[in-house]
Amino acid sequence: MRVRDDPARPPGLREARVAIALGWVRIAVVAAEIIALIGNFRYVLGFSSFGVANFFGYFTIQSAMIAVVVTLAGGLVLLSGRSESVVLLTARTIVLVYVVLSGIVFGLLAAFSSTRTYQIVIPWSDQLLHFILPSVLLVDWLVGRFLGPRVPAVPWLALAWAVPFPVIWLIFTLLRGDAVGWYPYFFLDPSQVTGPVVIVAYCAGILAVILGFVSTFVGLSRARMLHPPAPHSSGPGSTVHSAPHSSKARERSERVETR
Repeated sequence: MRVRDDPARPPGLREARVAIALGWVRIAVVAAEIIALIGNFRYVLGFSSFGVANFFGYFTIQSAMIAVVVTLAGGLVLLSGRSESVVLLTARTIVLVYVVLSGIVFGLLAAFSSTRTYQIVIPWSDQLLHFILPSVLLVDWLVGRFLGPRVPAVPWLALAWAVPFPVIWLIFTLLRGDAVGWYPYFFLDPSQVTGPVVIVAYCAGILAVILGFVSTFVGLSRARMLHPPAPHSSGPGSTVHSAPHSSKARERSERVETR
C-alpha cells in the first residue's frame, strides 16, 4: 500500500543541502534576470522606432519581471530553511510556464522571421531572457521537486489561476494596439494576418499550450507525493497500528481477571 507523504516532515540532510543550493541558484537567476532586462532595454534604445511603453508591452518582459519576484521569494524561503507554501509553489509553476512558452514563441518567431517583413536579431540579453534562464528555472523546478524537501503538490486549481494574466494582457494589448498602431507580435496585428479569426486561433492555441504545460507540471508535482510507508515507524502515525494490539491485550487481561 502506498500512502501520501507528510510535506511538513523535517527534510533529510541531502534534501536540506539541495534546498540551500537551489536557494542560491534562484538568487543568481534573479540577478541574471535583472541584468538581462536592463541589457535588453539598453539594446532596444538604439532603434529609432523604440518606445519605452512598447518595451514593457511584451509578454516576455512582463513575465520576466514577475519571474524576478516569485523566484526571489522562492530563493529566500529555501535559504531561510523553511518550506515553500502551496501558493508560492503554484505561482512559481505558472510563471515558469509563462517564461518557457515565451522562449518557445520567440524561437519560432526568430526561425520564421525570414517569411515576414522584419528580421529578428538575438543579442545576449534576449538569449538570457528567452532561452538560458527559462531552461535554468525548468531544471530548478525539476530538481526541487524530485531531490529537494518534499512539499505539497501543485493543485489543479493552478489551471484556473494561469488564465487571467494572459487574457488581461491580451485584451489590453489589442486595445492599446488599436489606439497606438503597435503590436508586440505579428499574429496580434490585424494588418499582418488575414482577419480576426486568425488572431483568435493563434491566441486560443497559445492558451491551450499554457494549460497543457500547467497540467503537465501539476502531474509531475504529484509524482513524489506517493511513497511506501516506513516498515517500523515510531512517529505519531505508529499509534494507529499499535492501538488494535493494545486493545486486544486489554481484552485478554480482562478475561483472565474474570476467570
